[in-house]
Amino acid sequence: MVTELTKLDVSNASLLDEATSAAEAMFMAYNVHDGKRRKFFVSSSMFPQNIDLIKTKAYGLNIELVIDEPANFEWSKVEEFCGFMVQNPDNFGNVSDITELTTKLR
Repeated sequence: MVTELTKLDVSNASLLDEATSAAEAMFMAYNVHDGKRRKFFVSSSMFPQNIDLIKTKAYGLNIELVIDEPANFEWSKVEEFCGFMVQNPDNFGNVSDITELTTKLR
């Protein structure tokens, strides 16, 4: 139906909204580490509905969320975390250069 509507040869019609996708990304990061890393960092400037759904999914999986500003992340404890999530632009409309952050997380 989407290909007919858009007149494209190929298209995708995802059933996941943004918040659900964010929660699924956390779950994928958790699974990459086979459930051995039970902490996940979430930027406090993400959309509130995304944070709320991530909290719900994390509760069910027994993942400890750390919700704070990325600048406050304790890099000495990075090995305890299965993932790190930021949103760009954030809830306040700020667009941040996250180049240094992504370099550190590699």
